[in-house]
Amino acid sequence: MKFPKLKNALLCRILVYVVVIGGFIAPIIIVANLKFVPEAVKVIVGLGLAVGLLIYLLKNFVLLMAMDVVLAMLHCHNTARKHFVLPKSFSEQKVERRINCFGKGCEPTAIFPRPDTLRYKSNAPITIYSSGIEKIVATYHIDFLDKNQYQLIINSATANSKVLKGKKKHRFLDKSQKSSPLNRVTVIVIYARRVDEKLRNSLFDVVCKNGGDGFDTAVLPCVVDLEKQICTFDSMRMPYTGFQYPVKNRGIKIIRKYLFNNKFPFADSPDMLDPIKDMGPEQSLWDFWRTTKKELVSDDKNTKKRFEKMQHRDIVFEDGYIYLKWEDHGLWISVELNEELRSVEIDTIDSWDYPKPHKIAKATIKEIKTLINTYFARLGYTINYISYE
Repeated sequence: MKFPKLKNALLCRILVYVVVIGGFIAPIIIVANLKFVPEAVKVIVGLGLAVGLLIYLLKNFVLLMAMDVVLAMLHCHNTARKHFVLPKSFSEQKVERRINCFGKGCEPTAIFPRPDTLRYKSNAPITIYSSGIEKIVATYHIDFLDKNQYQLIINSATANSKVLKGKKKHRFLDKSQKSSPLNRVTVIVIYARRVDEKLRNSLFDVVCKNGGDGFDTAVLPCVVDLEKQICTFDSMRMPYTGFQYPVKNRGIKIIRKYLFNNKFPFADSPDMLDPIKDMGPEQSLWDFWRTTKKELVSDDKNTKKRFEKMQHRDIVFEDGYIYLKWEDHGLWISVELNEELRSVEIDTIDSWDYPKPHKIAKATIKEIKTLINTYFARLGYTINYISYE
């Protein structure tokens, strides 16, 4: 079946759960409403299908979670644009008046260029994943924007944001919230009368090189090209996991509210992001589902074969992952390299992946980290371990 297609990622995401859960729930409802079926049979059928659903969910948990995450990311990708056309009612004065109602005004630092407007707002945390949620909006007006001026503005806004960090203290936080990181997003609105043509051609790639991880911290530059009447910023939202709402998404909401009156003009802004490899918009959900299942099964088998051949303390770095063998156990860790800074970000090490998932002893974790640090130090990289606690 060719419907739905991946270009309708949100519909695909919903259908995954409708098909899985509905495939078991629908027969239960049908049998329960058949008057000629004895009550005992209804109970047996209902319990049997409920147990079958539970077994299916447990057996295919990794596949379903992978589908959910990928389709959520694809939905964010499909709704992002390289440029948004400014609404016909757009006016610098109107936008500035709206922004002046956001939070509290702050005195900028003496760093050149100074922002024309600097607003600060801090909300108390809702979950244990934050000790506070800070939003900073800095606006700049410039006649001609080139790469050098752009960088000076980013440096200025980032410095002003750092000065405001932790300005408002929240009371009545529990122990977990007090020890959690402070979430902070900095939105930088740059009104440019003219934009250098070289910068304009690569502007989307430039604004996407923002700071922060997107979850706890984010710097979101937004260039308003008044000559072309377009707005360029990183509009690729991050999927909401249900635990922590990414601050990058909060920044995108601020841009949507104050510059676009709470509605992005998708119809007038056709410049979509490039398609993700192996996830063409015309591919059907069912083809993608089968392919993902095959890849997961294949990856699982290949990983087991790899660990079976490896020796104690062996390390293999491949395709953004570290494969490490420790006695009879194996570890599979995600790694992100930054060639410019010569640094490495490594996911938290807490449990084995082979032969079965279970916790790693703290003493063993220290030995594993020492081994990994030595491996990357020889390659000239510094190490940073990401903690999600």
